[in-house]
Amino acid sequence: MLYTSVLDYVGRTVDVLAFDDAKAQDETLLTQALVKPNQSGALITGISKLVQRVLIELLTEKGSLLYDANRGTDFITQFRSGLIQTTQDLTSAFALAELDIRLNLGLEENTDDPADERYESMELLSVALAADTATLSIKVNSLAGDSRIVIYPLRSTPTPSLN
Repeated sequence: MLYTSVLDYVGRTVDVLAFDDAKAQDETLLTQALVKPNQSGALITGISKLVQRVLIELLTEKGSLLYDANRGTDFITQFRSGLIQTTQDLTSAFALAELDIRLNLGLEENTDDPADERYESMELLSVALAADTATLSIKVNSLAGDSRIVIYPLRSTPTPSLN
């Protein structure tokens, strides 16, 4: 949620927008950049902040953060390794990742955080597999009852061997 006035941010927590060009209802390509040319980093809050936290957690490989090896999920690791071949494989991996996300986000949230920034659930609405790409449609729900649908494309690039 992008606000237009500094007063709109009073009493709220904010984050830097990492997935620029995202629209609440439209299918768009995302630019993964904190700052785009000729633009500054935007601040987000509310359900948009929650959706970004969910995506970052989903796409962070478990064990990849030296300071907190429990953060992230095995989802992207399984996807990149080729273990996901069917929509059923992807659905199962997503369900396991949701459990990690629920735990990890729950550990960092406080009861006094705004309800629209606190995690309630997420669901995989649809998935399309084609060659090395999966397109996920994910619905993220906040404790306030707000929800957003994110369409996120993933491309599998094999991890290089160390031979």
